Amino acid sequence: MAGPYSGIRVVDTTGLSGAYATRLLAGLGAEVIRLESPDGSPLRRLGPFAETIDAPENSLWWSYLAMGSHSVVIDPQDTEALMQLLATADVVFEDQLPEKSTLPPGEISPTTIRTKILPFGSSGPKRNWHTSNLVAWAASGILYTTGFTNRAPVAPAAPVQLAYHASAASALVGTLLALRSRRMTGRGQDVEISMQEVTLSIAPETGVPMFMDDRVHRERSGNRRDLGRPFGLYPCKDGFVSIIVLMPRHWTAMAQWVSEATGNESITEEVFVDNAVRVEAKDLIDDWVEELTTQGTRLELFEEGQSRGIPITPVNTIDALVGNPHLEAADFWTTTHLQDDTEVTIPGAPFRSSSPWWSMVPAPRLGEHTDMYLSEGSISD
Repeated sequence: MAGPYSGIRVVDTTGLSGAYATRLLAGLGAEVIRLESPDGSPLRRLGPFAETIDAPENSLWWSYLAMGSHSVVIDPQDTEALMQLLATADVVFEDQLPEKSTLPPGEISPTTIRTKILPFGSSGPKRNWHTSNLVAWAASGILYTTGFTNRAPVAPAAPVQLAYHASAASALVGTLLALRSRRMTGRGQDVEISMQEVTLSIAPETGVPMFMDDRVHRERSGNRRDLGRPFGLYPCKDGFVSIIVLMPRHWTAMAQWVSEATGNESITEEVFVDNAVRVEAKDLIDDWVEELTTQGTRLELFEEGQSRGIPITPVNTIDALVGNPHLEAADFWTTTHLQDDTEVTIPGAPFRSSSPWWSMVPAPRLGEHTDMYLSEGSISD
């Protein structure tokens, strides 16, 4: 079945900042053209790499995020070929600062949607500043709150580049709304994403407290937070579990469990039902809870805790996720092939629909579709 965005042509000139957005569009049927320079997209230089495949086809990031797309190589100086391709685009994704952009300003069709993902937007004193995943976290204030109190801040999940993916997801929403508007008005729009604003909008410690206007720094609290106790990560036999206890019924069940497993009757005293008391006595509560968690495995604690109505979950490793019976039963995993035809397991669609819209084919080789798109007459097909 054709996807809902079948017939929409998307030209992606970005690197990592827009890749997740255009990957989703490709999965939903859009014709996604990844515009690459002769030395390839920056995604191709992002590890980890498949040891059995030669560059530039060995990046696993490229193999995953470029699925379902087409690779067209155009020299940045070849303005004629560039405009030939852009003239047919319904959507163009960009991430270059204005002074570095290779796209001619004002020469794209007025019906084309231009989605720009920029470090700090196109206005304001920081409009020409550069960025990275780490810069986006720091500029949003999230970095200040991540890590342990007596240590320097640490990047939140740095290897997975979450700031880039969050920006791409926001860019996708803006683009889909612009496409809907075009169907009604016939006009394209400019969609602008500021990575600083995206990360700030999802920052629980730096975003929400602005409503209070108290200007008080939210201190780093390590892998546990002082919103309650127990609240955070606790060690077990094979790793960690996450426990969040805020409601009185959760605490009652937690205290009873600790008492039964360790013989500690003090934890069931009425005074500890008050969350503020538990936070004040957080070191003692943490010690008592760890006496319980260190007795079991992630799975054992998860199953027992859930049966008691306690919000607890394992901190899964990759192996645990791939073999997870729930994800297998939900048919979440799918497969693709690398350039040497090796079959690998990858995540499936990030949503469910009653129609079989989602489709994926392996990522293209560098320049695989250049001739098809730039040969005379084919560009308008």
